[in-house]
Amino acid sequence: MQKLSIFILLLAITIGCSQFSQSPTSKAWHNLNARFNSLIIARENMKEAEKALFTTREENYSALIPILLPIDSVKSQAVATNLKEVIEKTSMIAERHSNSKYLAEAYVLLGRARLMKGDFVNAIEVFKYVNSTTKDETGRQSALIWLMRAYIEQRDFVTALKVSEVVRNLDLTKANTRDYYLTKAYLHQYTGELATAAAIAEEALKLMTKNEQTARVHYAVGQMYDLIGQKAKALPHYAAVAKNRPNYDMEFYAGMNALLDEAVARRGTTAGVQENFKKMLVDRKNADLKDKIYFTMGNLEVQKMNYPKAIEYYNASIKNSKGNSAQNAYTYLELAELHYNQLLKYELASLYYDSTLTLLPKNTPDYERITRRASSLTSFVTYQKVVALEDSLQRLAAMSAADLDKALERSIAQKEEEARKAKELADQQALKNANAAVDRLSDRDQTFKRWMLYDPIAINRNKSDFQQLWGPRVLEDNWRRRDKEAGAISFGIERGTVGNQPTGSSATGASKVLQQQTADIAGKALAAKKQELYAGLPNTPEKLAASKLKQEEAYYQLGKIYKFQFNEPDNAITTFKTLLEKFPATVHEAEVLYLLSLSADNQENNPYRSALLIKYPASTYARQLIRGNVNITEDTESKANLVYSQAFNLYSNESYLSALKMAEDGLITYTGTSIEDKFAMLRILLLAKTEQKELYQQALNEFIQGYPSSNLMPKAKELMAVLSKK
Repeated sequence: MQKLSIFILLLAITIGCSQFSQSPTSKAWHNLNARFNSLIIARENMKEAEKALFTTREENYSALIPILLPIDSVKSQAVATNLKEVIEKTSMIAERHSNSKYLAEAYVLLGRARLMKGDFVNAIEVFKYVNSTTKDETGRQSALIWLMRAYIEQRDFVTALKVSEVVRNLDLTKANTRDYYLTKAYLHQYTGELATAAAIAEEALKLMTKNEQTARVHYAVGQMYDLIGQKAKALPHYAAVAKNRPNYDMEFYAGMNALLDEAVARRGTTAGVQENFKKMLVDRKNADLKDKIYFTMGNLEVQKMNYPKAIEYYNASIKNSKGNSAQNAYTYLELAELHYNQLLKYELASLYYDSTLTLLPKNTPDYERITRRASSLTSFVTYQKVVALEDSLQRLAAMSAADLDKALERSIAQKEEEARKAKELADQQALKNANAAVDRLSDRDQTFKRWMLYDPIAINRNKSDFQQLWGPRVLEDNWRRRDKEAGAISFGIERGTVGNQPTGSSATGASKVLQQQTADIAGKALAAKKQELYAGLPNTPEKLAASKLKQEEAYYQLGKIYKFQFNEPDNAITTFKTLLEKFPATVHEAEVLYLLSLSADNQENNPYRSALLIKYPASTYARQLIRGNVNITEDTESKANLVYSQAFNLYSNESYLSALKMAEDGLITYTGTSIEDKFAMLRILLLAKTEQKELYQQALNEFIQGYPSSNLMPKAKELMAVLSKK
């Protein structure tokens, strides 16, 4: 009986401590175990992981830094042990202590750990689960804020904004309010709404304590105000950086940016600022930061619109860089933007953008925009070169034989000179790189000594000593002798060649023969080069037509790049007009007239619209212009169906020309009706039947572009596939 009582008592205690029980005893027991066996360990591991990632972060303060550190699953591998411990301990709470008051916090920590590992899907599910199940309001708020962060990291900004609207209406704790403001500012920063991001981040700063993270947010806010042109608002934030225990680089950049803004916002002059920069350049502790100082000096000159000086400083930044590829990337980017936006030198801009992309990290927020622009510029420069080259070749082909010969010789001489200069530059760069490598080696090993012939200091010193002793000397045999002939005889005695050398008139004759042979070789080489250039000239009707076709396509592509990619409508209009003037029968005339019509001040009444409607009434472009002015009624639809049936009957009866005329008229008259695509397809079939191959191909291309959602699209693609095989 006593044993049974003990068993019943133990059973009651066990049942009373079940995680599914809501008794005070059970809750107290599970709270105690959840907190001390799991939660404290999970918290500490999360803090260690976040601290390690923050301490080892790599940031380029020349570019806009994100308000929060972006999630990087690769870098998080360094703290994988901590994250694993967080996941294990928080999972234990969920599995064994489900009635604990720490359950919501445990789930949020679990979601954060998964998020840092890059497991976005499971992290989002965890945060959603907390939001929908917990009664812990603080935990729910935290889960929603981290859910918002997860969507931002996934670049799902629309959903992140929806979550932020939910959080905005909650009665947040102080800590959650701070985190919400930071996350919301991070969202708007990512979407390019810098003014909004800066204002929200300022609210977050009011709730933050003095530490390096606060300094970092101040710096980011200052940068954002700089970018939107509010220098006066940026200054207090740069000043606040130094008061919040920043690292040296951040404080250095904040000081430089403050100097820059001070000149623009208050004094209006930059003379004193440049003097401060020059003092910083000679300061020993800034020896490794010269590239950054020169970069900022360049930015200052850009603000003054002193572009040549800005380029000089940017080049000095690159020259003084000590393996800082991140800084070089942004220096090249500034050079690219300067040549693109202000100087309009697209070829140089293209080269600088290419250099930027070789060094710029792919997780840079602006990487996609820079990539698109670099790609556009590459195409643009290619087409510009085509226009210039074909124009030059056509001019050469039109010259007389004598003038052409002289022009080709000048061209060859110019190319050889350019090649020589390029080789000299490459040799200088190779020597510079070799010296830089030796410099890096000597920096690591204080006992290291250069080989004398690779040491420019030793070379210059010995060259000076030589000239003091011997004077300036030409590099030649017997340079030490005043009597060169006697020296030559002595040299001959040493070699045993005395008496075998040609003398007098024989020597002179041999020299002339050698000169003649050299001249003959050079002449033959020149003739071969001229022949090669001559072969590339459009000096036959066929070659001239091919050359003009290349130019025509290049002008067309340049106009589209100006309009759609560079957003330079005036240059686009000029280029399109040039295309129509030089090539009045261009295959792109309909599209060019359409684009010019859209660019006109009066889109309803302009010569380009009239020309398009008269010359190409059945084209997609003409129908696009008409479509906006058509009022479609049931009667219109009924008439359209009737005309289509009549045209199709003519097609079935093999009256192709009559059917084509009716289909084209119907396509124009009934633009905007539900069967417009049917008229267009019938026209395509009739063009094939009447063997109008060029118009057939053009109409097929227009159909694919103009009716992407048509039920007849599979038929169009099938016809295009057949056409491509021919």
